[in-house]
Amino acid sequence: MLYPIFDHSLLPRFHSLDQQMDLRAFLLFLFLSLLLLGYNGVEGVRELLEIEDMEFEKQLKLLNKPAVKTIETEYGDTYDCVDFYKQPAFDHPLLKNHSFHFQMKPTLSLKRNKDQVSSRVRESAHIELKGGGCPVGTVPIRRITKEDLIRERNASKLMSFADNTIGAHYAVARTRPGLNKFNGAGARLSLHNPRVSARQYSASRFILRNGNDAIQAGWRVDPTLYGDTRTRRFIRLDTGQSHCFNTRCPGFVQVRSDILLDLVYEQVSKRGGQTYETPLFIDRDLVNGNWWLLVGETNIEVGFWPRRIFSGLADLASYAEWGGEVFYPPGTPTPVMGSGFCLVGNTKYDAFLRNVEVINAAGKNINVYKLQTFVDDTRKYGVVDLEQTKLGHLVLYGGPPYSS
Repeated sequence: MLYPIFDHSLLPRFHSLDQQMDLRAFLLFLFLSLLLLGYNGVEGVRELLEIEDMEFEKQLKLLNKPAVKTIETEYGDTYDCVDFYKQPAFDHPLLKNHSFHFQMKPTLSLKRNKDQVSSRVRESAHIELKGGGCPVGTVPIRRITKEDLIRERNASKLMSFADNTIGAHYAVARTRPGLNKFNGAGARLSLHNPRVSARQYSASRFILRNGNDAIQAGWRVDPTLYGDTRTRRFIRLDTGQSHCFNTRCPGFVQVRSDILLDLVYEQVSKRGGQTYETPLFIDRDLVNGNWWLLVGETNIEVGFWPRRIFSGLADLASYAEWGGEVFYPPGTPTPVMGSGFCLVGNTKYDAFLRNVEVINAAGKNINVYKLQTFVDDTRKYGVVDLEQTKLGHLVLYGGPPYSS
Protein backbone atom coordinates (compact mmCIF):
# COMPACT_ATOMS: atom_id res chain seq x y z
CA MET A 1 0.00 0.00 0.00
CA LEU A 2 1.40 3.42 -0.94
CA TYR A 3 0.96 6.58 1.10
CA PRO A 4 1.71 10.22 0.21
CA ILE A 5 5.15 11.53 1.14
CA PHE A 6 4.96 14.92 2.90
CA ASP A 7 7.53 17.65 2.49
CA HIS A 8 7.89 18.90 6.10
CA SER A 9 9.46 22.13 4.92
CA LEU A 10 6.01 23.13 3.71
CA LEU A 11 4.55 22.86 7.21
CA PRO A 12 4.50 25.95 9.46
CA ARG A 13 7.16 26.20 12.21
CA PHE A 14 5.92 25.77 15.78
CA HIS A 15 8.11 26.98 18.60
CA SER A 16 6.19 26.19 21.77
CA LEU A 17 5.85 22.70 23.21
CA ASP A 18 2.06 22.90 22.93
CA GLN A 19 2.30 23.82 19.29
CA GLN A 20 4.68 20.91 18.67
CA MET A 21 2.28 18.54 20.48
CA ASP A 22 -0.59 19.83 18.36
CA LEU A 23 1.43 19.20 15.24
CA ARG A 24 2.28 15.66 16.31
CA ALA A 25 -1.39 14.99 17.10
CA PHE A 26 -2.38 16.36 13.70
CA LEU A 27 0.17 14.23 11.86
CA LEU A 28 -0.89 11.15 13.83
CA PHE A 29 -4.53 11.84 12.95
CA LEU A 30 -3.61 12.35 9.31
CA PHE A 31 -1.62 9.11 9.20
CA LEU A 32 -4.41 7.10 10.83
CA SER A 33 -6.95 8.62 8.43
CA LEU A 34 -4.86 7.63 5.42
CA LEU A 35 -4.37 4.16 6.86
CA LEU A 36 -8.11 3.77 7.44
CA LEU A 37 -8.88 5.12 3.99
CA GLY A 38 -6.52 2.59 2.41
CA TYR A 39 -8.02 -0.22 4.48
CA ASN A 40 -11.54 0.76 3.48
CA GLY A 41 -10.46 0.86 -0.14
CA VAL A 42 -9.18 -2.69 -0.01
CA GLU A 43 -12.25 -3.82 1.90
CA GLY A 44 -14.47 -2.05 -0.62
CA VAL A 45 -12.87 -3.93 -3.52
CA ARG A 46 -13.18 -7.18 -1.58
CA GLU A 47 -16.87 -6.51 -0.91
CA LEU A 48 -17.50 -5.76 -4.60
CA LEU A 49 -15.80 -9.02 -5.60
CA GLU A 50 -17.89 -10.94 -3.08
CA ILE A 51 -21.09 -9.34 -4.42
CA GLU A 52 -20.01 -10.18 -7.96
CA ASP A 53 -19.31 -13.78 -6.98
CA MET A 54 -22.73 -14.03 -5.34
CA GLU A 55 -24.35 -12.71 -8.52
CA PHE A 56 -22.46 -15.24 -10.66
CA GLU A 57 -23.50 -18.07 -8.34
CA LYS A 58 -27.11 -16.93 -8.57
CA GLN A 59 -26.94 -16.97 -12.39
CA LEU A 60 -25.25 -20.38 -12.45
CA LYS A 61 -27.90 -21.84 -10.17
CA LEU A 62 -30.58 -20.54 -12.52
CA LEU A 63 -28.85 -21.72 -15.69
CA ASN A 64 -27.52 -25.11 -14.54
CA LYS A 65 -30.38 -27.45 -13.65
CA PRO A 66 -30.08 -30.56 -11.42
CA ALA A 67 -28.51 -33.41 -13.37
CA VAL A 68 -29.74 -36.99 -13.50
CA LYS A 69 -26.43 -37.88 -15.14
CA THR A 70 -23.31 -35.97 -16.20
CA ILE A 71 -21.28 -36.66 -19.35
CA GLU A 72 -18.00 -35.07 -20.46
CA THR A 73 -16.92 -34.82 -24.09
CA GLU A 74 -13.37 -35.30 -25.28
CA TYR A 75 -13.13 -31.52 -25.72
CA GLY A 76 -13.75 -30.89 -22.04
CA ASP A 77 -17.38 -29.79 -22.27
CA THR A 78 -19.66 -31.01 -19.49
CA TYR A 79 -23.25 -31.88 -20.34
CA ASP A 80 -25.89 -32.40 -17.67
CA CYS A 81 -28.71 -34.82 -18.44
CA VAL A 82 -31.63 -32.74 -17.18
CA ASP A 83 -35.18 -33.98 -16.67
CA PHE A 84 -37.23 -32.90 -19.71
CA TYR A 85 -39.66 -30.95 -17.53
CA LYS A 86 -36.86 -29.13 -15.66
CA GLN A 87 -34.93 -27.85 -18.69
CA PRO A 88 -34.24 -24.08 -18.98
CA ALA A 89 -37.00 -23.56 -21.58
CA PHE A 90 -39.71 -23.91 -18.95
CA ASP A 91 -38.40 -20.97 -16.92
CA HIS A 92 -40.14 -18.81 -19.54
CA PRO A 93 -43.22 -17.17 -17.97
CA LEU A 94 -45.34 -18.11 -21.00
CA LEU A 95 -44.41 -21.79 -20.67
CA LYS A 96 -45.36 -22.33 -17.03
CA ASN A 97 -48.54 -24.20 -17.97
CA HIS A 98 -47.82 -26.47 -20.91
CA SER A 99 -48.63 -29.95 -22.16
CA PHE A 100 -45.30 -30.63 -23.90
CA HIS A 101 -43.59 -34.01 -23.53
CA PHE A 102 -40.33 -35.59 -24.67
CA GLN A 103 -42.01 -37.83 -27.25
CA MET A 104 -43.45 -34.91 -29.21
CA LYS A 105 -43.25 -35.03 -33.01
CA PRO A 106 -44.09 -32.19 -35.40
CA THR A 107 -46.69 -32.26 -38.15
CA LEU A 108 -44.68 -31.19 -41.17
CA SER A 109 -45.91 -30.93 -44.74
CA LEU A 110 -42.95 -32.46 -46.51
CA LYS A 111 -40.14 -34.96 -46.46
CA ARG A 112 -36.89 -33.86 -48.07
CA ASN A 113 -35.32 -36.20 -50.60
CA LYS A 114 -31.86 -37.57 -49.94
CA ASP A 115 -29.26 -35.29 -51.47
CA GLN A 116 -27.74 -36.57 -54.71
CA VAL A 117 -24.34 -34.86 -54.80
CA SER A 118 -20.96 -36.38 -55.54
CA SER A 119 -18.76 -37.60 -52.70
CA ARG A 120 -16.74 -34.37 -52.92
CA VAL A 121 -19.30 -32.85 -50.54
CA ARG A 122 -19.85 -34.82 -47.33
CA GLU A 123 -21.74 -34.32 -44.11
CA SER A 124 -19.24 -33.65 -41.32
CA ALA A 125 -18.77 -36.03 -38.43
CA HIS A 126 -19.41 -34.40 -35.09
CA ILE A 127 -18.98 -34.99 -31.40
CA GLU A 128 -22.01 -36.58 -29.78
CA LEU A 129 -22.46 -37.91 -26.26
CA LYS A 130 -20.74 -41.10 -25.16
CA GLY A 131 -22.74 -44.21 -24.42
CA GLY A 132 -25.72 -43.27 -26.55
CA GLY A 133 -26.47 -40.02 -24.78
CA CYS A 134 -28.67 -39.17 -21.83
CA PRO A 135 -31.33 -41.43 -20.30
CA VAL A 136 -34.80 -41.42 -21.86
CA GLY A 137 -36.87 -38.54 -20.49
CA THR A 138 -33.85 -36.24 -20.08
CA VAL A 139 -32.09 -33.80 -22.42
CA PRO A 140 -28.39 -32.82 -22.63
CA ILE A 141 -27.67 -29.23 -21.53
CA ARG A 142 -24.15 -27.82 -21.68
CA ARG A 143 -23.04 -26.78 -18.19
CA ILE A 144 -22.25 -23.08 -17.84
CA THR A 145 -19.21 -22.07 -15.79
CA LYS A 146 -18.21 -18.91 -13.98
CA GLU A 147 -15.55 -18.36 -16.66
CA ASP A 148 -18.29 -18.42 -19.34
CA LEU A 149 -20.19 -15.68 -17.50
CA ILE A 150 -17.09 -13.52 -17.03
CA ARG A 151 -16.21 -13.71 -20.75
CA GLU A 152 -19.74 -12.81 -21.76
CA ARG A 153 -19.95 -9.95 -19.27
CA ASN A 154 -16.74 -8.44 -20.64
CA ALA A 155 -17.88 -8.91 -24.23
CA SER A 156 -21.29 -7.35 -23.55
CA LYS A 157 -19.53 -4.05 -22.91
CA LEU A 158 -18.41 -4.10 -26.55
CA MET A 159 -21.24 -5.68 -28.48
CA SER A 160 -24.89 -6.52 -28.62
CA PHE A 161 -26.56 -8.66 -31.24
CA ALA A 162 -28.64 -6.08 -33.05
CA ASP A 163 -28.15 -5.81 -36.81
CA ASN A 164 -26.67 -2.33 -36.40
CA THR A 165 -24.04 -3.31 -33.81
CA ILE A 166 -20.78 -1.45 -34.37
CA GLY A 167 -18.19 -4.04 -35.35
CA ALA A 168 -20.63 -6.54 -36.90
CA HIS A 169 -20.40 -7.14 -40.65
CA TYR A 170 -22.55 -9.17 -43.04
CA ALA A 171 -22.42 -10.80 -46.47
CA VAL A 172 -25.88 -12.25 -47.09
CA ALA A 173 -28.63 -13.01 -49.58
CA ARG A 174 -32.09 -12.06 -48.32
CA THR A 175 -35.71 -12.01 -49.37
CA ARG A 176 -37.03 -8.74 -50.73
CA PRO A 177 -39.68 -6.68 -48.94
CA GLY A 178 -43.21 -7.73 -49.77
CA LEU A 179 -46.08 -9.94 -48.71
CA ASN A 180 -43.85 -12.89 -47.85
CA LYS A 181 -45.28 -15.85 -45.97
CA PHE A 182 -42.86 -18.61 -44.99
CA ASN A 183 -43.44 -21.82 -43.02
CA GLY A 184 -39.73 -22.55 -42.86
CA ALA A 185 -36.29 -22.21 -44.41
CA GLY A 186 -32.96 -23.95 -44.52
CA ALA A 187 -29.86 -24.94 -46.46
CA ARG A 188 -26.77 -27.10 -46.45
CA LEU A 189 -23.93 -25.05 -44.96
CA SER A 190 -20.30 -25.71 -45.87
CA LEU A 191 -18.18 -26.00 -42.72
CA HIS A 192 -15.05 -23.98 -42.03
CA ASN A 193 -12.87 -22.92 -39.13
CA PRO A 194 -12.13 -19.23 -39.72
CA ARG A 195 -9.37 -17.69 -37.64
CA VAL A 196 -10.59 -15.34 -34.91
CA SER A 197 -9.13 -13.82 -31.77
CA ALA A 198 -10.66 -13.09 -28.38
CA ARG A 199 -13.96 -11.15 -28.45
CA GLN A 200 -14.36 -11.83 -32.18
CA TYR A 201 -16.60 -14.33 -33.94
CA SER A 202 -17.20 -15.62 -37.45
CA ALA A 203 -20.38 -17.44 -38.42
CA SER A 204 -22.51 -18.92 -41.17
CA ARG A 205 -26.27 -18.96 -40.59
CA PHE A 206 -29.79 -18.49 -41.89
CA ILE A 207 -32.51 -16.45 -40.22
CA LEU A 208 -36.30 -16.39 -40.17
CA ARG A 209 -37.97 -13.19 -38.96
CA ASN A 210 -41.31 -11.50 -38.51
CA GLY A 211 -41.32 -8.07 -36.87
CA ASN A 212 -39.04 -8.05 -33.83
CA ASP A 213 -39.01 -11.85 -33.58
CA ALA A 214 -36.15 -13.83 -35.13
CA ILE A 215 -34.79 -17.37 -34.95
CA GLN A 216 -31.61 -18.61 -36.58
CA ALA A 217 -29.41 -21.67 -36.95
CA GLY A 218 -25.91 -22.27 -38.25
CA TRP A 219 -22.31 -22.71 -37.13
CA ARG A 220 -19.90 -20.27 -35.52
CA VAL A 221 -16.37 -19.90 -34.17
CA ASP A 222 -16.86 -17.82 -31.04
CA PRO A 223 -14.34 -17.76 -28.15
CA THR A 224 -16.62 -15.52 -26.09
CA LEU A 225 -19.55 -17.92 -26.26
CA TYR A 226 -17.70 -21.23 -26.06
CA GLY A 227 -14.25 -20.49 -24.62
CA ASP A 228 -12.48 -22.04 -27.63
CA THR A 229 -12.05 -21.61 -31.38
CA ARG A 230 -13.72 -24.81 -32.56
CA THR A 231 -16.50 -24.82 -35.14
CA ARG A 232 -19.80 -25.45 -33.35
CA ARG A 233 -23.47 -25.60 -34.21
CA PHE A 234 -25.68 -22.92 -32.68
CA ILE A 235 -29.21 -21.58 -32.61
CA ARG A 236 -30.34 -18.11 -31.56
CA LEU A 237 -33.62 -16.67 -30.29
CA ASP A 238 -34.70 -13.02 -30.28
CA THR A 239 -38.17 -12.24 -28.97
CA GLY A 240 -39.49 -10.03 -26.18
CA GLN A 241 -36.96 -10.14 -23.32
CA SER A 242 -35.27 -13.28 -24.63
CA HIS A 243 -32.08 -12.70 -26.63
CA CYS A 244 -29.65 -15.60 -26.44
CA PHE A 245 -27.82 -18.53 -27.99
CA ASN A 246 -28.77 -22.17 -27.54
CA THR A 247 -30.42 -22.70 -24.13
CA ARG A 248 -28.89 -19.67 -22.40
CA CYS A 249 -32.34 -18.13 -21.92
CA PRO A 250 -35.77 -19.77 -21.73
CA GLY A 251 -37.50 -20.57 -25.00
CA PHE A 252 -36.11 -23.54 -26.97
CA VAL A 253 -37.55 -26.91 -25.90
CA GLN A 254 -35.23 -29.88 -26.49
CA VAL A 255 -36.78 -33.30 -27.04
CA ARG A 256 -33.84 -35.49 -28.06
CA SER A 257 -31.74 -37.15 -25.37
CA ASP A 258 -28.89 -38.08 -27.74
CA ILE A 259 -28.31 -34.91 -29.80
CA LEU A 260 -26.20 -31.96 -28.69
CA LEU A 261 -27.55 -28.55 -29.60
CA ASP A 262 -24.10 -26.89 -29.65
CA LEU A 263 -21.97 -29.80 -30.85
CA VAL A 264 -18.42 -29.58 -32.21
CA TYR A 265 -17.97 -30.33 -35.92
CA GLU A 266 -14.88 -32.54 -36.13
CA GLN A 267 -14.38 -32.17 -39.87
CA VAL A 268 -14.23 -28.85 -41.70
CA SER A 269 -13.61 -28.07 -45.34
CA LYS A 270 -10.10 -27.77 -46.75
CA ARG A 271 -9.87 -25.13 -49.44
CA GLY A 272 -9.29 -26.88 -52.77
CA GLY A 273 -9.75 -30.29 -51.15
CA GLN A 274 -12.52 -32.18 -49.37
CA THR A 275 -15.64 -30.14 -48.64
CA TYR A 276 -17.75 -30.84 -45.56
CA GLU A 277 -21.22 -29.51 -44.86
CA THR A 278 -24.12 -29.71 -42.43
CA PRO A 279 -27.84 -29.71 -43.36
CA LEU A 280 -29.91 -27.42 -41.12
CA PHE A 281 -33.60 -26.51 -41.41
CA ILE A 282 -36.26 -24.73 -39.38
CA ASP A 283 -39.81 -25.88 -40.19
CA ARG A 284 -43.12 -24.72 -38.73
CA ASP A 285 -45.56 -27.27 -37.34
CA LEU A 286 -48.65 -26.87 -39.52
CA VAL A 287 -50.98 -27.83 -36.66
CA ASN A 288 -49.79 -25.80 -33.67
CA GLY A 289 -47.32 -23.29 -35.16
CA ASN A 290 -44.24 -24.39 -33.19
CA TRP A 291 -40.92 -23.85 -35.02
CA TRP A 292 -38.81 -27.04 -35.18
CA LEU A 293 -35.05 -27.38 -35.64
CA LEU A 294 -34.13 -30.23 -38.02
CA VAL A 295 -30.52 -31.36 -38.42
CA GLY A 296 -28.55 -33.81 -40.52
CA GLU A 297 -29.25 -35.82 -43.63
CA THR A 298 -32.27 -37.52 -42.03
CA ASN A 299 -33.78 -34.28 -40.65
CA ILE A 300 -33.53 -35.24 -36.98
CA GLU A 301 -36.07 -33.29 -34.90
CA VAL A 302 -33.95 -31.84 -32.08
CA GLY A 303 -36.54 -29.54 -30.49
CA PHE A 304 -38.68 -26.47 -31.05
CA TRP A 305 -39.46 -22.87 -30.21
CA PRO A 306 -43.09 -22.81 -28.99
CA ARG A 307 -45.48 -20.54 -30.86
CA ARG A 308 -46.77 -19.02 -27.61
CA ILE A 309 -43.48 -17.21 -26.80
CA PHE A 310 -43.69 -15.13 -30.00
CA SER A 311 -45.65 -12.15 -31.24
CA GLY A 312 -44.50 -11.80 -34.87
CA LEU A 313 -43.48 -15.44 -35.35
CA ALA A 314 -46.73 -16.58 -33.79
CA ASP A 315 -47.69 -16.20 -37.45
CA LEU A 316 -45.63 -17.18 -40.50
CA ALA A 317 -42.22 -15.63 -41.14
CA SER A 318 -42.08 -12.61 -43.44
CA TYR A 319 -38.31 -12.50 -44.03
CA ALA A 320 -35.47 -14.97 -44.57
CA GLU A 321 -31.71 -14.51 -44.91
CA TRP A 322 -28.67 -16.72 -45.65
CA GLY A 323 -24.97 -15.93 -45.40
CA GLY A 324 -21.98 -14.99 -43.28
CA GLU A 325 -21.45 -12.71 -40.30
CA VAL A 326 -18.41 -11.55 -38.33
CA PHE A 327 -17.78 -9.30 -35.36
CA TYR A 328 -14.65 -7.55 -34.11
CA PRO A 329 -14.18 -4.76 -31.57
CA PRO A 330 -13.17 -1.37 -32.99
CA GLY A 331 -9.42 -0.99 -33.32
CA THR A 332 -8.69 -4.71 -33.68
CA PRO A 333 -7.70 -6.69 -36.83
CA THR A 334 -10.64 -7.87 -38.91
CA PRO A 335 -11.43 -11.62 -38.83
CA VAL A 336 -11.93 -13.81 -41.88
CA MET A 337 -15.36 -14.92 -43.05
CA GLY A 338 -16.12 -18.34 -44.50
CA SER A 339 -13.05 -19.89 -46.15
CA GLY A 340 -11.06 -16.70 -45.56
CA PHE A 341 -10.38 -15.85 -49.20
CA CYS A 342 -11.90 -13.63 -51.86
CA LEU A 343 -14.67 -15.33 -53.84
CA VAL A 344 -13.71 -17.15 -57.03
CA GLY A 345 -17.15 -18.57 -57.86
CA ASN A 346 -16.31 -22.21 -57.09
CA THR A 347 -17.61 -24.27 -54.14
CA LYS A 348 -14.26 -26.06 -54.01
CA TYR A 349 -12.74 -22.80 -52.77
CA ASP A 350 -15.62 -20.63 -51.50
CA ALA A 351 -17.80 -20.97 -48.43
CA PHE A 352 -21.42 -21.60 -49.38
CA LEU A 353 -24.98 -22.39 -48.44
CA ARG A 354 -26.61 -24.68 -51.01
CA ASN A 355 -30.10 -26.03 -51.59
CA VAL A 356 -31.26 -22.68 -50.23
CA GLU A 357 -35.00 -23.05 -49.73
CA VAL A 358 -38.14 -21.78 -48.09
CA ILE A 359 -41.43 -23.47 -47.31
CA ASN A 360 -44.26 -21.33 -48.61
CA ALA A 361 -47.64 -20.57 -47.04
CA ALA A 362 -49.11 -23.69 -48.64
CA GLY A 363 -46.46 -25.86 -46.99
CA LYS A 364 -44.52 -26.53 -50.21
CA ASN A 365 -40.75 -26.69 -50.35
CA ILE A 366 -39.68 -24.18 -53.01
CA ASN A 367 -36.59 -22.49 -54.37
CA VAL A 368 -36.69 -18.82 -53.41
CA TYR A 369 -36.03 -16.56 -56.40
CA LYS A 370 -34.72 -13.02 -56.82
CA LEU A 371 -32.95 -12.73 -53.50
CA GLN A 372 -31.34 -9.40 -52.70
CA THR A 373 -27.61 -9.53 -51.89
CA PHE A 374 -26.19 -7.30 -49.16
CA VAL A 375 -22.61 -6.65 -48.04
CA ASP A 376 -21.95 -3.81 -45.62
CA ASP A 377 -18.17 -3.74 -46.26
CA THR A 378 -17.32 -4.68 -49.84
CA ARG A 379 -13.62 -3.93 -49.27
CA LYS A 380 -13.34 -7.05 -47.12
CA TYR A 381 -16.27 -9.40 -47.82
CA GLY A 382 -18.43 -10.57 -50.69
CA VAL A 383 -21.55 -12.60 -51.56
CA VAL A 384 -22.92 -14.11 -54.78
CA ASP A 385 -26.41 -15.55 -55.29
CA LEU A 386 -26.77 -18.30 -57.94
CA GLU A 387 -30.34 -19.56 -58.36
CA GLN A 388 -29.79 -22.52 -60.68
CA THR A 389 -26.74 -24.79 -60.28
CA LYS A 390 -26.01 -28.50 -60.03
CA LEU A 391 -25.94 -27.94 -56.26
CA GLY A 392 -29.34 -26.27 -56.25
CA HIS A 393 -29.81 -22.66 -55.20
CA LEU A 394 -26.36 -21.54 -54.10
CA VAL A 395 -25.16 -18.61 -51.98
CA LEU A 396 -21.38 -18.06 -51.96
CA TYR A 397 -19.92 -15.74 -49.31
CA GLY A 398 -16.71 -14.88 -47.50
CA GLY A 399 -13.58 -12.79 -47.57
CA PRO A 400 -10.11 -12.20 -46.16
CA PRO A 401 -9.28 -9.91 -43.23
CA TYR A 402 -7.92 -7.19 -45.56
CA SER A 403 -8.68 -5.43 -48.83
CA SER A 404 -7.69 -7.60 -51.76
